[in-house]
Parts: sequence; C-alpha cells; structure tokens
Amino acid sequence: MAQDDDFSSHDFPHVRIERFQQSAQYVFPATARDAPELKKDPVEHSALLAQQLTAALGAIPGPNVDQRVAIPGHVLGTNVKIETTAPDSDRKGPARTPNLDFAAQNIRVLQSSRNDDRSETSVVFVPDQARQFLLGRVQAYGRPNIGNQKRPDIDRFEPIDAVRPAPAHILFLGPIDFADQTPFWWEVWISPKTHAPAVCAAARNAEILVHDERQNFPEMSVAYMRSSAGALATFLGRVPGLVPEVRKATGNITPFLDLGGLTSQHDWVDELAGRIVVPDVAFPTVCVLDSGINAAHPLIQPGLAGAWTVDEGWGTDDHHPHGGHGTPMAGAVLHGDLFFPMYGSSQAVLTHTVESVKFLPPTGFPPTEPPTYGTITQAAVAIAEIARPEAVRSFCMAVSTAEFPPSGPSTWSGAIDQIASGAMPGDLQNGVDAKDLPKRLFMVATGNRAGGTKAEVLAHQSLEDPAQSWNALTIGGYTAKDVGPADDPSLLPLAVAYDKSPFSCGSQTLPTDLTPIKPEVLFEAGNMVVYPPDHCDWHEAVSLLATGSDVVNEPLVPFWATSAATAIAGNFIGQLKSALPGLWPETYRALIVQSAEWPQPIRAKFIGTGAHWKAGNKAAKQMMLRDVGYGVPNLLRAVASAKSDVTLMAQAEIKPYTMGQGSAVFNEMHFYALPWPRQVLQDMGNAIVSMKVTLSYFPEPNLTGRAATRPDTYRSYGLRFALKKRAETPEQFHGRLSVYQDENADGEAGAVNEPSYWLLGPKAVQAGSLHADLWRGHAVDLALHDHLAVYPVGGWWKSHLGQQRYEDRGRYALIVSITAEGGDVDLYSEITAEVEAAVAAEISAETT
Repeated sequence: MAQDDDFSSHDFPHVRIERFQQSAQYVFPATARDAPELKKDPVEHSALLAQQLTAALGAIPGPNVDQRVAIPGHVLGTNVKIETTAPDSDRKGPARTPNLDFAAQNIRVLQSSRNDDRSETSVVFVPDQARQFLLGRVQAYGRPNIGNQKRPDIDRFEPIDAVRPAPAHILFLGPIDFADQTPFWWEVWISPKTHAPAVCAAARNAEILVHDERQNFPEMSVAYMRSSAGALATFLGRVPGLVPEVRKATGNITPFLDLGGLTSQHDWVDELAGRIVVPDVAFPTVCVLDSGINAAHPLIQPGLAGAWTVDEGWGTDDHHPHGGHGTPMAGAVLHGDLFFPMYGSSQAVLTHTVESVKFLPPTGFPPTEPPTYGTITQAAVAIAEIARPEAVRSFCMAVSTAEFPPSGPSTWSGAIDQIASGAMPGDLQNGVDAKDLPKRLFMVATGNRAGGTKAEVLAHQSLEDPAQSWNALTIGGYTAKDVGPADDPSLLPLAVAYDKSPFSCGSQTLPTDLTPIKPEVLFEAGNMVVYPPDHCDWHEAVSLLATGSDVVNEPLVPFWATSAATAIAGNFIGQLKSALPGLWPETYRALIVQSAEWPQPIRAKFIGTGAHWKAGNKAAKQMMLRDVGYGVPNLLRAVASAKSDVTLMAQAEIKPYTMGQGSAVFNEMHFYALPWPRQVLQDMGNAIVSMKVTLSYFPEPNLTGRAATRPDTYRSYGLRFALKKRAETPEQFHGRLSVYQDENADGEAGAVNEPSYWLLGPKAVQAGSLHADLWRGHAVDLALHDHLAVYPVGGWWKSHLGQQRYEDRGRYALIVSITAEGGDVDLYSEITAEVEAAVAAEISAETT
C-alpha cells in the first residue's frame, strides 16, 4: 500500500461520480438569425442551374424505348451529379453538399464525396414526376424583383457550382477499368433496403451472378454481385435511384505474415510452462479472430478456453507458415512479450484466457465468396458467443486490407461497428431499447508500413480498412526496442526508444471533419533496423518474442508490427477486466485511452517547458494526434488512482431525442457538478496541472451513400462534452448549451471569450464515438472548471423518422482525470471528502 507521503502510487479506487449528475431537458431557444449573405447573383445563377438541370435530366424515355426496370414501390427517375463551389480560402471550411432532399417528391441525395479542393460531389435521384417541381424551386430561387421578400432556398442552391449528367460509372468507388471484361465480386449498396430482393432478382435476369447472402444496415442492404465492371454499370443504369454506391468486394486480406526464423530452446518453453498458474476463478477472455491456433502449445494450452472455425473444412489449427499468425497472437494475448517472462523466474499468473476463431481460409482452399469480411467477422463473433454464451469476452483482430480507402465507413468497418453496438443480425429485437443490446469491445490493428528506404518508411502511410471503424479501439505501435543485433553492429535500429514504431500507420491524410482520430493508443510493435546503405526492415533483435505454431521445430518466433501491438492490447484488456470486473465495454475502452500517456520523445512534440501546449494551431496538433494517438496505456493508471493523479468515472444512460411537433427534437442533457479539489488547486497557484476527459459510446451505424461526408447520417446518436468556463455560473453554462444545441450540429458549444488550454478544442470533435481532449495549464485556472456536461448532437435516430428510433436510449462512459505534474500534491483527499459529504447528505435526506 502507498505510504502517507507517497503521492504517485496508484493504490486508490477511482471515484464514481454518477450521483453528481443531473438530467436537464433541452430548452428551445428563441434566437434570431441573420439572412445569409448572397455570394452569387441569384437570377443569373438560377438560370444557369435550370439550364444545366434540364440538360442533365434529358428527355423522359418513351414507353417503347425505356430500358429502366420497374421495381414495385419505386418510381422511375434519373440520377444527376451535383458539384459544390470549392472554398476560395484555406481558412474556410469545406463546401458541403446542401440539403437537396425533398421527401414528399422522393428526390433524394444518394451519395456524396469530398474532393481534394474541399468541394463535394453528390448524386441526386430525381423521379420523372418530380422534374417540374425541382425546376420550379430552382426558378423561384432566382425570381427577380422580389422586393423585401425572403429569397427562397438560398442555402440549397447558392452552394451548387454545376449540375451534370450522372452515368452509372459515377456510382463506383475508386479507379475502375470499365473496359476490363474480367468478372469480380462487387458490393452493391441498395437503398431503401426493402427493394433489395427485387433489385437482386432484376440483376439475375440480367445474367449477373448474385450471392444469396446480404449484409443489412438500418436503411441499406449490401448485395454481392459478380460481373465485369462494364456489365454491372449497364445494369445499374437501368435501376436509377436504388443503388447509391458500388465497391469492389474486399478480397486481399493481409495479416502481415512474413515471419522469419528464430529457433529457441525447448527447455525455455518447458521451464516457463512450469511457472504458469491458473487461478480457480472465473476469467475474462479475449477472442482472437485470425488464422487458427496450435492448441497443444505448452504456453497456450493452460489458458485456452476454446478454438473454433467458420468453416469446418478448414480445421482450427494455425495454417500460416513460418510460425503462424494466430498462434503468436494468442500467446501474446496471454503472456505479453515473452521476452520478459522467459528471462524471469517468478510465477506466470494468468489473469484471463484466450479463444481462437479461424476466419481466414488456409492455403489451397478457395477464397471465401463473396470475398467480404464484414459478414465473416460477424459470423466468427457469433460462433464464439454461441459456444460459450456465459463468457465475459473482448475481441482482437489484426487483419486488414489496403484495397479500400479508409476515408469513410466500409461494409467491414460498419460490420465491426454493428458488433460493438449490439446491432448484428440476431442482436436487434423488437421492443428492446438500444441501451439493452449486447455491447462488445473490439480491437483492430491500424495496418502496417512495409520495409523500404528510410524516406519511404518515415513517410506517412494511411491506416487500412477496417481500422477506421468508429466503435473499435484501433491499435497503433510504439517501440522500446532500440538495441540492434549483437552479431552485426552495422544494423542500427531505425526508431529511437519509445518513439512511434516504423510499422505503425495513422490517419493524417483523412478528412479531419469526417473521420475519427485513429489510432487511439499505441502498444509495443517492435522496431526496424537499417540495412546499409538505406533499406529498412524488420529484424528479430528488435521484435517481440511469441509462441510459434510449429511446436516441434519452432515453439518461439519473432513477432512484430501492429499485429503484435494488437495482441499486446488484448493482454492489457484481459488484465484490466480482471482487475475491474463488471464495467461496460464502453468504459473499458475509455479507461484504456484515459490511462494513455505519451512517452518521450513523442511527448516533446506536444509539451515544452511552459505550462501550456507548445505553440502551433490546433489543426497541426490534431495531425500529430492522428499519427500517435493519445499515447501508450498505463495499466496502473487504468486500474487505480493516486493522490496526485485522480480519475473520476461515470456510466450513464441518456435519451438524446424525443418526438416533437411533427419531427424529432433534442431531449436530454446531463450536467455533472464535479467533486472538485478547488481549494487544493487554488493553493497550488501557478503549478502545472493537467486534466483529461474521455467520452465513449457505441452508436449503431447506418451505412449509406452519404455516410462518407455526413457523420450525422452514419451514427444513430452523437454525444459531446463541454466544460464550464471559469467566469460562468452553472446557470449560464446550462443556458449556453441549450442555445448551442439548436444552432450547430457539431463544433464549439457557444462562444465565451476565455483562453482555451485544450489540446484540440471542441471544434476538432465531429466524427467517431470516442472523444478525448486534454487541458494543461496553471492549477488556479483549473479550480473553477468544476462543472461538465454531456449533450447530444444529431444522429439518424433523430433525422430518419421512418426508422421510429427517436425514443431509444443510448449509454456512455465518461472519464475525467486530474494530474498534478509536480507529484507531491494530495488531490484525492479533497475529492473523496466531497463525495463522502454528498453521500451523507443523501442518507440524511432519506431519513428525514
């Protein structure tokens, strides 16, 4: 136990703050808004748009020449392409696609995408009978001589730069060779999903191979069709308005398995196996989705809780060569980097078990068809849960592909978001509130940077699908391995100790307003060495040590890159759940991120010698964060608090929306009057302190053609947090948030002129389902930041009334930590004294 003067030992339970929460109804503000400033002459612009729209729509085909397929319940129409005007300054935000949906006329935006110049391109479906309606709205916008009347639809039509025809080719994502006659599997997104059976039947009539299996989201059904690109485009031209997007189905799954040889002594393995202790208690388990497992390995067998496969013909063994991949993953999940216990002498006490589900086909077996790993990943999860329904389980997957750009959700990342949120097939049941659906913690790897020249390796490489998953915890890598091979001193490690691993990828090149910050955290991934004159690659000397699948010849193998990091993350979560049982998956994810710290030299990129963050704009800081995440998790900090490093935590349910007068409206906000060490902070004066806030929740995904540019259409509900300003009263704080909710979908909660000491600030938080930020400054400045709010922003529960989910409740985990960087300060005692006083007041109120 910590001594009285030991301020930095993490021996104290975290402080629960649910009792300090108050729920408040959203109050509709009466705020006047200025008329938008006209940037274009509406008369001229309207005439141009009307001319372009007429040309893009073309003539309605006659009944004898109309090749369009009549789908019951769907009206015939035409797709057109809309392009917005690019912003004329880097200081201006992106030119978003305006609201061009007219529900009564069935005019719908099918998809939208962001261009390099920050303009957007969208595809809009216009039914035949709605052509005159849309032309009339365009012409009304440009009507001359309107006097003092308000000009209609300025927000809709002024941002548009051009209207053009939309051939079916525009529905395909990525570079496609339409002259290539080779058949491929394609993901064909069909919306509304009720028309999916009819569209699939029409495709079969067009002699396109259609798989029986489909992947379903709230408003989208993803069908799998095998055809040449040209033939599929021809068919899609006959069903306008029903297919927002087409993507090549993922077929090249890359587990990064170029494992070399490292033959270790069998007696090392036997000696460590003899030190393994399996306590007689119920264990949490970590389920590895990979290439199988060698269940007979002496270091795995004591902790193996089950091994299964998605195809009985594959078996459950680890089929990959050179030591396997699933087997070293499982060993690292159980033991961490074997380098440390292998050279130790103490007992190896297991805190958790491991499971294996083989979901990659062995060499020689035909590839899974359709080649989509969204449905296969969900099948693997279901297999483990059916086999051991009572297990307290997390999932770990270090498999990815570079075939799909991660600038938006994919069917694979969307499937993982469904897994985490409890929206898999079989999870959703009529009458069951979203808060009661089974939530799951799912860890994925960022994907890896391959070897090459130093310049190539150090250049940024974007993470790989499905690492962009909102609800997953995405794992990147750092390395502490800076000692090269003893037998060849010419091979020097590339990265210095505790810097980002050269293998790790990030999200710097992705749109910051549309994609989550990934990775969130870093674990040990190994290093590269420089082979003279200038080639960088892995080496066993700077790799982790793991269990190999070939027990007879190679029971120990080197293991590296973000596969290794993700397995080490699995080991971390197994220990965390064992130490703090019974929390929500959302809470474990938040605790992992909350406990993370940047090691040097990464910390030096953010923090200098002063009290605040290094100079530089917040956009540049977010770019760094998208490379290294929030740092390296610390198990001691995740499990317990210290006197000088206190963690406050809450788990709560929230009803973000409700039905108003004809539409859904914001409903509930939560305000926390935090048990705050005001006196200690004031007494500390200008001493440096830091605060970190992490908000974690699992929204249900809605994969649509607009999800890539409209995060609010992808998430079922969104949440944000805000801190009371120093000069505000609690009442002013409440009022500021109410006004803010009605005025903005995302961004900063109101405008109060006060210095911001946040690393990112609220404007940086728009996509994703884990929001974390750090405050750093003088203790006296933090003393009055003693109230915090969690409030809703838009989501499809609110905007998509047809789904009738606006009365659903969600849930979240909130973590707040305060750290005195000097160390010798007791923050914990004042905080717990406030908690004890609140408990005493509650007891007194109940007894009087």
